[in-house]
Amino acid sequence: MGNNQKVQHGDYEYQIVSYKKVDGRYQGMILLIAHAGIPYSPIVEIPTPSSFKSECAAQIEASALACQLIETGAVAALVAQDGKSDSWPKEP
Repeated sequence: MGNNQKVQHGDYEYQIVSYKKVDGRYQGMILLIAHAGIPYSPIVEIPTPSSFKSECAAQIEASALACQLIETGAVAALVAQDGKSDSWPKEP
C-alpha cells in the first residue's frame, strides 16, 4: 500500500493511500485521521469509486475527492457520530 504524508485541509487531517487490487489495478483511499485536532478512533476509511492502472492516478483521484468532500461539507455526512464511515461509496 503506497502512502503519502499527512495533509491538513480545513479542520480535517487525512492521509492519501492506494492499494493494488487482485486484478492488478490501483484504488485510492482517504484515511481521515482527525477533525479539529481530535483524532478519529478508528481512522475513517473512504475508498475512491474508481481504480486505475497507475498508482499515481489512484492517489490523484483520492486527493481530489478529499478536497471536494471537505470543501463542500459532504465529508461530515459520511462520518457518523461515532467516527465510523457510512461506507461511501455504496457497493452495488
